[in-house]
Amino acid sequence: MEEKKETQDLAQLKKEMLGVAIIKDTDMSPDMLSEVQDSIVSGIENNSSPVLSIENACKTIKEALEKKYGPTWQVIVGEGYAYDVTVQNNTRLFMFYNGCLACLVFKS
Repeated sequence: MEEKKETQDLAQLKKEMLGVAIIKDTDMSPDMLSEVQDSIVSGIENNSSPVLSIENACKTIKEALEKKYGPTWQVIVGEGYAYDVTVQNNTRLFMFYNGCLACLVFKS
């Protein structure tokens, strides 16, 4: 009985996490953060039919950021990675989307 309840709780949690962006680390201004986060979410959602194409999502996000904020943006999307990078001040965002998909964007 308890095992069935735990399975239901996990399924409910997955439904709640669908489409949710959780910011883990950033040094961006609130306005820039909102715009970059929107670019990431739209880039992932536009390239996830029927299966997520991480390469195309990264390309879409990079193009949107470079159009708005100038060149040399780096975009990393995936699961299970760590990073140690040097970035320009006020241009780093590390967030999770849908609970497990990590997104790192920064300007180099």
